[in-house]
Amino acid sequence: MMPTTWKWKVALLGFLTLLSLSVVLPSFLGEKTPSWMPQKTIHLGLDLQGGIYVEFEVEVDEAIQNKVELLVDELKKTVAEKNISLTEITQQTSPKHTILIRGNTEAIQATVDVIEQNYQETLVFEGSENGTAIFRLDEKYHKYLYDQMIKQALEKIRNRVDRYGVAEPSIQRLGSHRIAVELPGIDDPDRAIEIVKKAGVLEFKMVDERLSQAELIRLIDEARKEHSIAQDNFSIETAKKLTELLQSQLPEGTEIAFEVTYDPIARKITGGTPYLLSKKIEVSGEMLRNAQVNVQNNEPYVGIAFDAQGTERFADTTKNNVQKRLAILLDGVVTSAPVIQEPILGGQASISLGYGAYPDLLKEAEDLALVLQEGALPARLTEATKTVVGPSLGADSIRDGVTATVIGAIAIFIFMLLYYKGSGLIANVTLVLNLLFILSALALLKATLTLPGIAGIVLTLGMAVDANILIFERIREELRLGKSARAAVEAGYHNAMRTIIDANVTTVISGIVLYQFGTGPIKGFAVTLILGLVISMYTACLCSRMVYDYFLTVKRVERISV
Repeated sequence: MMPTTWKWKVALLGFLTLLSLSVVLPSFLGEKTPSWMPQKTIHLGLDLQGGIYVEFEVEVDEAIQNKVELLVDELKKTVAEKNISLTEITQQTSPKHTILIRGNTEAIQATVDVIEQNYQETLVFEGSENGTAIFRLDEKYHKYLYDQMIKQALEKIRNRVDRYGVAEPSIQRLGSHRIAVELPGIDDPDRAIEIVKKAGVLEFKMVDERLSQAELIRLIDEARKEHSIAQDNFSIETAKKLTELLQSQLPEGTEIAFEVTYDPIARKITGGTPYLLSKKIEVSGEMLRNAQVNVQNNEPYVGIAFDAQGTERFADTTKNNVQKRLAILLDGVVTSAPVIQEPILGGQASISLGYGAYPDLLKEAEDLALVLQEGALPARLTEATKTVVGPSLGADSIRDGVTATVIGAIAIFIFMLLYYKGSGLIANVTLVLNLLFILSALALLKATLTLPGIAGIVLTLGMAVDANILIFERIREELRLGKSARAAVEAGYHNAMRTIIDANVTTVISGIVLYQFGTGPIKGFAVTLILGLVISMYTACLCSRMVYDYFLTVKRVERISV
């Protein structure tokens, strides 16, 4: 007579098997899955269905410097409202995040009082000397800004990816200032990367005309030759380097930026026009209320509307600078620099996209509007690493991975049957259950199956077989000592259990470490490894034992095939 506990074990095994089948089948049936089945599917990783994996570095220091510049503008406005007459308030870039306040002793003291009253959690007073008060960014506030910008960058990227329509994206923070983005199933990787990477930093700055265009071009050409900078390089980095090299020859508070010309057919930059701009940001993208695609004369463009603050600042800027040029910059590149003909009080502007085929311009306008609507990234992103996997390569990986798994499983099945006979058959059945339970666990946990994950499954199948081999060899030893079949099975499982647990626990610990510190495919390997080992403990040690108990107790067999 079988004990009640055995019946409960069989019932549990039956329930788990039926549940696993109902969870795994949708992954193979696809659209043919019946409505009554759980709509859980196994998600394929980047290496199996194709896509891109990119690690971005977030340029936080540069973004904080821009924040301090806005803080300087805000402070100037506050001081003006208090009727305090200062000489100037400027940001000092070295050391970073330092604000210098110049004026007479009375004005400086009044400004210090204003700052301590309104900005006590933001700025720290360092002291004053020679008519200059020095403030620096509070360390706690700096740390807060740093963390917030990384979090905001994560959220902005996630919103852009969701709007782009990528299924099952993976976006996570790596270390202090890196973000890893994994986008499976992407048909146009370059466009997706461009949307994610585009900072969407919209800035309006005045063109400084104290230096003629010809003189500016001459200075830039000389600096390029002297410092071996390519003549056809018009990147943001080049503009910053030229600004730094020519700092002593440029008017104070100015910087160099380029307006580039782009060949849509050759897909490359063909030239660039330099501008000397004021570093002061008159209006920023943070003040945007809306951005949408419009078409005029069969040419798509992006129309933008500012919020109340932006409308006021845009009106003041255009009112005070009639007949001067206002540059519109997107991610540090000048898109246009029109002359202000009259004050613009409605808080609206437009961004043109240059020349090219209508479908390409429309797609570019849609992407730009998407980026501006979701909001600018708090800091610029630069690519650290990039991996692109094509769909065909992913299909080949699936085929090769499945083939390797099947060949390995068949080899194991044949060996177990030939060497352990009837007990080998029991081990083979538990291996099938092991594979079924692993796949169902992946589907239930919404885990992602990668190529290393398949390797993890194969490895766990091998370790499950190893557990069975340990048990069978122990049983053989007990039978050689003359024990009965029942006693041999009892002693075999008891003696092998400690070794099996030790081996599996140490490997699970390794898997946990891999999952904790690994990324992408390494995590996929760790997940399947941990799941497989835990499940193999159940199938190899409990499920196979139930079969022995049935034959030895119910059927009362006196010899076992092992």
